[in-house]
Amino acid sequence: MSFAFRDPNHGWVSYGGYNSVYPATQTAVPGHVFEVTWDGISAMATFTLLDGTGDGALGDLPVNTLVRDDATGDLFVGTDFGVLRRDSKTGHWHTAAKGLPMVEVSSLAINVPQRVLYAATHGRSAWKLDLK
Repeated sequence: MSFAFRDPNHGWVSYGGYNSVYPATQTAVPGHVFEVTWDGISAMATFTLLDGTGDGALGDLPVNTLVRDDATGDLFVGTDFGVLRRDSKTGHWHTAAKGLPMVEVSSLAINVPQRVLYAATHGRSAWKLDLK
């Protein structure tokens, strides 16, 4: 889960499973990345699906981890097949950068002052991506 830096009632959550195994009895919308806004007055949360049309880079990939770049509003997710970036302006998912391995990414972190994204992988060490 990632929260907007200045608003503790606004965040993003991810789901680490495939939509094809989503319980048919579940009433919620299946997906992998959601923007969540909590209304403290009505004690209700609004979930907005950010997966896109399903034919983009995210598709039906389970999301293991996510972070938000507060400087740009872009989201980065770690999947079983690498790191993807959701452009905040277009809403489209893309491969975060050339050269990152297509391997399970279990954790992401952003060093805000240095503008660097770190990705911890399964079996391929840790990688960094300059966000400048």
